[in-house]
Amino acid sequence: MMGKLDNISHLYKGLILRNRAFASFKVDELDTIYKDMVASKIANNTCVFDPMSGYGGGMLYFANKGLSTVNVELNPPAYYWQFLINPKNRTIVLDALYNIKGLRKLPKLSVKFSITDNLFGKEAVSHIEKLFELLLTQLKNRDLTISILLPFVARFANYQKNDTNFTHFKQGGICSFQGWEKDFYNYIDELEKCITNLNYLNDNHVNILGSITDIDLDLKFNCFVTSPPYPNYRDYSKIFKIENWVLCNVINNQSADFDQMIGSDVVKKKHYGVIYSDVANKFLSELLEKSKKMSTKSRNDIEVYYYPYFSLYFYNIQEAYNRLNSLLKNKAVGYIVVNNNITRDIEVPVGKSICEIFSNMGYQFSVIDESEISHLGNIRKKAKRINSRHIRNIVKVWKK
Repeated sequence: MMGKLDNISHLYKGLILRNRAFASFKVDELDTIYKDMVASKIANNTCVFDPMSGYGGGMLYFANKGLSTVNVELNPPAYYWQFLINPKNRTIVLDALYNIKGLRKLPKLSVKFSITDNLFGKEAVSHIEKLFELLLTQLKNRDLTISILLPFVARFANYQKNDTNFTHFKQGGICSFQGWEKDFYNYIDELEKCITNLNYLNDNHVNILGSITDIDLDLKFNCFVTSPPYPNYRDYSKIFKIENWVLCNVINNQSADFDQMIGSDVVKKKHYGVIYSDVANKFLSELLEKSKKMSTKSRNDIEVYYYPYFSLYFYNIQEAYNRLNSLLKNKAVGYIVVNNNITRDIEVPVGKSICEIFSNMGYQFSVIDESEISHLGNIRKKAKRINSRHIRNIVKVWKK
């Protein structure tokens, strides 16, 4: 028997039912951080800054602890999800969902199914436009309308889910539109439950759409909590490919620029500068040296893709945290949840590199928690090879 949310994106299903999806903070990670914040006496009247805030899990956690937050996110669908769950928007979101449930007529689809090699057929694109205009007329708030509609647009997309890799899909295929109205109202009901059940003690939260390397803020912060993208694991812009396509081609009619997104697997025509982390440079040299002992194809893969990818990754992390430093007060304290993984049986030293980056900026650091985590993308759950090992560190940094 199908659940009420089985016809929307699995990612949004997880967010609505569990307030968590890929790349989200885990509660135990935030518990460890908050415990240290209390012990360090920085948890009182603190505004927590998250420069790579994802789906806003940190915002909800700290809101429940009575703290305010400022959250910066580059990926538009993640930003719009934050808009939905932001405690300060609770009333307008619930009022909007109530108004939507009172709609007597939804736009009609002239066809029952679509077959195409594209993400959307022409009828689906036209239908999303009409649905958006109807909701915008009803709600009279563009960001609110986008935030509510976006998790549902995959219902009209032509794509094939991959049972062994939950964050990737194949574009094209058949899409049935039968019963979409019922699915839509089911989604609205479940979203209403999600928003209603959120708990918080502080509703002072700011969400900013943009890159940490570009934004200008008048504020300076004494505490930050963040987690950089997991290297060589997922391209987070592609996880939301369907939603970003709709934003760019149907709603906003403009292209999104993900060049600055850390961890994007697009490396062509991208450039990076000097990497100052000795740890990162040693890893890059070791990767190139190892490629010389491999087959022609493997060597070419490393030289053309993996070496540029990791060079961009470490350079972008460096630039992001240098920019973050300029937004912090003199006695600021920060917490970074970082995962290291393996490539070609070589550990990708993200945690050590981040420690070195902050050390170079005049910070002290300490690893306050370390654990081995499972690899969610691994088909064989009990795999024992080194490539299956992923180490999570929670790093605390503070200015000397």
